[in-house]
Amino acid sequence: MKKIIFILLFISYLNGFSQYNRYFEDRCLRIDYFHSGNIEHEYFRPDELIEKTIWAGSKINLIDTFNYGKIRVMVYEKLTSKLIYSRTYSSLFEEWRTTTEGKGSCGNFSETVLIPFPKVVVNVVFQSRDSLNKWHDIASQIINTKKDFILKPKTSPSEINELHHGGNVNEKLDIAIIADGYTMADLEKMKTDFQTLKNAILKSKPYEKNADKINIWGVMAISKQSGVTNPSDSFYVKSAVGCSFNTINSDRYLMTMENKLLHDQLANAAYDQIIIMCNTNKYGGGGIYNFYSTVAAGNPQVNYLIEHEFGHAFAGLADEYYTSSVTVENFYPLNIEPWEPNITTLIGFDKKWKNMLDSTTVVPTPDSKENNNVIGVYEGGGYMKKGVYRPYIDCTMKSIHYDALCPVCLRATQWMIDFYAR
Repeated sequence: MKKIIFILLFISYLNGFSQYNRYFEDRCLRIDYFHSGNIEHEYFRPDELIEKTIWAGSKINLIDTFNYGKIRVMVYEKLTSKLIYSRTYSSLFEEWRTTTEGKGSCGNFSETVLIPFPKVVVNVVFQSRDSLNKWHDIASQIINTKKDFILKPKTSPSEINELHHGGNVNEKLDIAIIADGYTMADLEKMKTDFQTLKNAILKSKPYEKNADKINIWGVMAISKQSGVTNPSDSFYVKSAVGCSFNTINSDRYLMTMENKLLHDQLANAAYDQIIIMCNTNKYGGGGIYNFYSTVAAGNPQVNYLIEHEFGHAFAGLADEYYTSSVTVENFYPLNIEPWEPNITTLIGFDKKWKNMLDSTTVVPTPDSKENNNVIGVYEGGGYMKKGVYRPYIDCTMKSIHYDALCPVCLRATQWMIDFYAR
């Protein structure tokens, strides 16, 4: 039986690799675009096409099978309309449009998606998930890499250090940690902080047992000034990728609006995931699925912060807390099953962690001492006290505990590692 399974896996590997070689070159196409609108309307407008010399993604798993996120890019061979690549992700715009500001005014956000460099003429279709979880085509762009104006590869001045080696970039999960707010005088601190973040990832479950499937790169971006912008203290600096607290009016939300600057700084790096390491002691961070995550590297809770925020950005995990103040409103409609794997409205619970429940577990499950360490369905999660349920009484995605992902979050994270790496 094991021999048969191995043969089937090997055939699948050859088929996937053959498709990559048929449709793509061994490099990358960076597609920059503008994402604008408000809660009622959204628009995609092309910006630039840029060649990138490194394709760090899988050459086997070209079609995203998770169906997570709020945006989906579908790459079709134009001649046959065959789907040859897809990727799902979320963005800062998608969060902003659920705020009070996003219900009225029109916002304009720069975003980027990377795809393998097409050999053939392709139709790149952008889709958006609506409030009923349905995907809708929002924009499309015909790209002919032999005729279209494509900017030559950019060169970043940032030195790249290999912090952890797992293997070939196309067969491993590649994490690029980029520094923000570190001057030349902060160089030794930067190196120490790189090690702190690397260790925080690799010493936590399930990454610890998957270390051979992971590459971690340190991108040594040098800022003109030390620290990151903090508007609540009237502290403004010019940092390498422009991170700032008070993103979408949440004081602890630490993100950047400088999307193009961020990807320019990463021009020489191989990455599937981006972590921005911020030179600040103030508690804060952020994580958006397949977009990027940020962490306050100098805060005492840095280990927890990186695990929690990376949980959002990499595994698509939702926040399980519901008592802290947030600026998003009605983020999870109660008549729709959320796409995140670790929360449910019970609308589509059969597709979540129902198969992990003991047969005697009551649904909903009482939040009581006797149910500590019991996989259940506990009310409260996704910023909402009622109607949204989480799988465990406590978890790294709920409160400040390092290396405490619950079994459901661990399983979801392992699924994602296995998609990227072998």
